[in-house]
Amino acid sequence: MQAIDAATVHRLCAGQVIVDLATSVKELLENSLDAEATHIEVKLKDSGLTSITITDNGHGIDESSFSTLCRKHWTSKISRFEDLECVSTFGFRGEALSSLCSVAQVTITTATRDSAPMGTELEYDLRGELTKQTPIARERGTTVRLTNLFAKWPVRHQDLKKNIRREYLRLVSLVEQYAIISDNVRVSLVNQTRTGTTTHVRTAVQSDRLTRLLSVIGASLRPHMVRIEHGCTQNSDEVKIDGYISQPIPEAGRSGADKQYLSVNNRPCDVPHIKRLINETYRSYCPAKYPVFAISITLNAQTIDVNLTPDKRTILIRHESLVLDALRNALGRVLEPVESVFSVNRVQPQIAAPVNIDDEGPSGSAAGVSPVQPQVVAPMQRDDEGTGERTRTAETSVPGVIRCFADDRPESSRKRPANPVPEPNPAHTKKLKDPLPPAPPTRTSRPQPTLPTQPTASKKLQTMVIGNCRNRIQNDTCEWTRTHDRMQRKHARHVAQLEESQERSMDPVDIADDAASGGVQNTDDPEQASRALSRLIHKTDFARMSVIGQFNHGFIVARLHSDLYIVDQHAADEKHNFEHLQHRAIISSQPLIQPSRLELSIVDEAVAIEHQSTLERNGFRIQVDDTKSPGHKVLLLSQPVIGQTVFDQQDFMELVGKLCVCPEAMPRCERARKMFASRACRMSIMVGDPLSLAQMSSVVRHLSELDHPWNCPHGRPTMRHLFRLPT
Repeated sequence: MQAIDAATVHRLCAGQVIVDLATSVKELLENSLDAEATHIEVKLKDSGLTSITITDNGHGIDESSFSTLCRKHWTSKISRFEDLECVSTFGFRGEALSSLCSVAQVTITTATRDSAPMGTELEYDLRGELTKQTPIARERGTTVRLTNLFAKWPVRHQDLKKNIRREYLRLVSLVEQYAIISDNVRVSLVNQTRTGTTTHVRTAVQSDRLTRLLSVIGASLRPHMVRIEHGCTQNSDEVKIDGYISQPIPEAGRSGADKQYLSVNNRPCDVPHIKRLINETYRSYCPAKYPVFAISITLNAQTIDVNLTPDKRTILIRHESLVLDALRNALGRVLEPVESVFSVNRVQPQIAAPVNIDDEGPSGSAAGVSPVQPQVVAPMQRDDEGTGERTRTAETSVPGVIRCFADDRPESSRKRPANPVPEPNPAHTKKLKDPLPPAPPTRTSRPQPTLPTQPTASKKLQTMVIGNCRNRIQNDTCEWTRTHDRMQRKHARHVAQLEESQERSMDPVDIADDAASGGVQNTDDPEQASRALSRLIHKTDFARMSVIGQFNHGFIVARLHSDLYIVDQHAADEKHNFEHLQHRAIISSQPLIQPSRLELSIVDEAVAIEHQSTLERNGFRIQVDDTKSPGHKVLLLSQPVIGQTVFDQQDFMELVGKLCVCPEAMPRCERARKMFASRACRMSIMVGDPLSLAQMSSVVRHLSELDHPWNCPHGRPTMRHLFRLPT
């Protein structure tokens, strides 16, 4: 055996500290933040292939430290190992600058407050020794310039050139993390190429964390970001959580987990269990998307260990279960209410009086009536049992809603005016004389034949058909003589309701009353005004909803107080069936011919042994062999089978990982979840199925029994606010 020479040791260690483009910038960026800089600019030329320059306005470097600045394990952050328990700076190992000298050419320009505007330019060799010192003009701060990164490391240099686009995107993501957590610091990232200069990150000095986050993810997500806060003390260990997360709705989430920023004690880091908990909790509300979040966790410095890896991004938390419980509670409080907020659409009812077809002025409008949208009526070509009575249908502005009219005029007296007949303005109507009023009409594409004319004939609205195919209704014949008695019985009841609604619609709308009903009075705050025009629905409210009817054989119209909601019958029933399968289904298993011994970590093995019953319900039967060493005690006896799909050890590890994060829940692996979602979809009520009142009430009532009733397993909302009834 022989000792490795110092130069080789230096290069071996440096290769573990600086591994790619992102880590080289990270070390310099952290040095600038430790120097209490308020303006940091990262400037790359050709995405870092040519040069990397980081400029700040921090304290600068004292002249007494020039010769030792880039030496191995020389630092001003700590002096002994015990100082790690209270270290507050990003760096403390004294390896960054020394390692950078080994992988690139390093030039440093610096000036302190006492020496400015006179600064010094310093050049160092591969071993970190000072080779040149030149006076230069410079304001207070430090500039570090790296050139020829990995030039003497041929494999890494070739990989960097080959994957420069991927490496640069990783660098952008890293700079974004530091820009978000850095209060009162302006951070910018600029890339200069042959085609021009591009700024990818830029934050303002005087900005809060939400503003900095939006400058990274885009201002369009501002309405969808919600604050998450938590503060508690358990076993003398304080856990504080603060940050923002996107609402669990499709338009606020992302297709990938690329905009997720986590920091512990204001240090960006990777904690897999914490990120997994956040993603799984969010995806239980919005399965098709990943959340956007920037969450900061503050712990007692003595309960974490950041000295695990040279980049200090992997940390160890002493009481991780307490942190996970606190985070789970905070997410539950934030996501549960937000998911059930519905925008309010205030709709004034359109109440119309009977129209006299021939009571027209010179301009073709009814006398004394303001012009409104015309109503085009298409005749149907059949008499009802020889009575001479003909029916006509008219399209409305609501798809699937058809108004049917009976014309009681003699055949010879029927006419069709050349111009469409407008409806009277409800404001000029004194009394409702006809049954159900027409809704705002739209034009129909059916031909408009001309009929003989005769004055003073009236058109009576007999019924409104909701929930059937429009084309089928227009083509079918309405047998009015058979339904006349039934319509007359409903007539009196409808007239009383519509007269009362008409009187209310004549009153002016008081916006202040609307705001007060939402919990806000005379406010200039747009967020409070937005809350006033929204409805917060809890799961228990579904049980109090009254069903009005079915629309278009696909949606259920329900009422809660003065608000109307429309429920997707397929999505609602699908979510009920899905959660039933999730909680109660027992997956059958297939025994293995030869039991397989699993190689697990000690933590995963303990979790698997503790939750054998849960794994067995998912189809995995295991056996524990206490004679074996830790990590090799678990034998897999059988694997789950659904149809022709056989689950494997990867699915087993996924279940164990979920049990580590949330041991009290019934976890399902992703493949099983997709199969349950598909099965729930096929066994549910479909769009086009007519439902009785009891069936519709059952669908709506079942939503109150679900864990997450707001979306189907595929992410489609189960309910939307329709409009608010006038009060």
